[in-house]
Amino acid sequence: MKRISSFRCGAIAFLVLLLVFVFGFVGYGSLSGDWENNLYLSPDVNPVISSFKSTLEVNYSSGGINYSSLSKFNLDSYKLQKFGTDFSVGLLSADSTLSFDPSNTRMNYWLAKAGMTFGGVEIDNTFVLEYLKKSSEYGAGYQLSLSGETKKGINIYLDNYFGMEKNQAEALGLVNGSGYTIVTDGGTYGPSELQYVGTTVEVTGLSFDCCQFHNTTKITESNGFEYSLFEFDIESTNLPLELEADLRFTPQTKSLKLKPRLDLDWACFDVYTNLSTSDDENLLVGGQNSTIEALAIEGFGMTDVQLGTVTFSSLTAMDGNLFRLTTESNLGLRADDYVLNPDPAYSGLYTETNYDEVVSIEKSGGDLPLTLGIDTYFNMDSETNPFDFGLFTGSAEYKFSDQFSLGAAIAVEPDQFKTMRLSFDYSF
Repeated sequence: MKRISSFRCGAIAFLVLLLVFVFGFVGYGSLSGDWENNLYLSPDVNPVISSFKSTLEVNYSSGGINYSSLSKFNLDSYKLQKFGTDFSVGLLSADSTLSFDPSNTRMNYWLAKAGMTFGGVEIDNTFVLEYLKKSSEYGAGYQLSLSGETKKGINIYLDNYFGMEKNQAEALGLVNGSGYTIVTDGGTYGPSELQYVGTTVEVTGLSFDCCQFHNTTKITESNGFEYSLFEFDIESTNLPLELEADLRFTPQTKSLKLKPRLDLDWACFDVYTNLSTSDDENLLVGGQNSTIEALAIEGFGMTDVQLGTVTFSSLTAMDGNLFRLTTESNLGLRADDYVLNPDPAYSGLYTETNYDEVVSIEKSGGDLPLTLGIDTYFNMDSETNPFDFGLFTGSAEYKFSDQFSLGAAIAVEPDQFKTMRLSFDYSF
């Protein structure tokens, strides 16, 4: 039954896409899209084909309404299907997104948004109906947002959440999802009661003579007033010193955290520094720790050094290894895709690699529509060799036309040929 249902979902998606193609070709609207395919091979593993990923995006516009479709396929499954619609008429705009899981024959979520501008105030409404894996049922949430700008350039954002809260990782597109998480408060509320969860007020564009800052205040149903946070970013006019300051007020406490750093960047050469203190997070904490003990060099790098049609970049971590997004693999990434120390708020979205240095060379342009990329990874912590080779990746893409391109990539470790990727991309 599962295979039959998955086939039916795929057939429905195919028919919808076919109708869009037909309408586009007969002249009823404009049609565009991208079809990306990646085949991964592992010669030392059985089976040789380790994975296959295919993504098809189709966009169709007619009569002021935009329709979109996103389909994702794996080697053995029809993974994801999204349909979207959006339009705007005068001061009114609306969009809707339906996301399906064809392999389990269910809807992941329905996200609907509608907004209008009235008297300089923008009013946005967001409704979410989302499948909850833990309880195997659907939950609903609602967000009412008001925003506007004063004559002095100060922006005010007021977000009210009912039955849900914002999921920052999903909202940024780092992981799949609606961008929101249904809140039941430990089972106190049902998944579709639309109870009041909280309000966030953000004010940006505030400034003193020496710095700019913004304020965020959060109130929740469970805790009442939670906090009011003032975030400052101060730069010295005659010294290479920058200072981040967080002044937080809660019902019981007041805290001040200062994070000083030196700006030691010269043109394309970047030096990542930290002024260390006895605090674990290298913060100057009001009333507890106010002494800078040392200047720590966290790493250095070079960004987009142009030598004709060749671009050179590198990144080196002096303490620890490089980090990349968990959803990505080393194959195909460049030096500027890695970070030294992820923001603690998003640390769960990053994976620590086995390498502390990467050197990237990329060539594009010239007489041939060919793009080449070479990346070499090292591990300087090796006891036997401070510049121990860890990984080599290379990629090439040849563009036959504006619509069609082929590519290949390899990843080689010191003791094995790890992965090969073949790609086929078509746009229309």
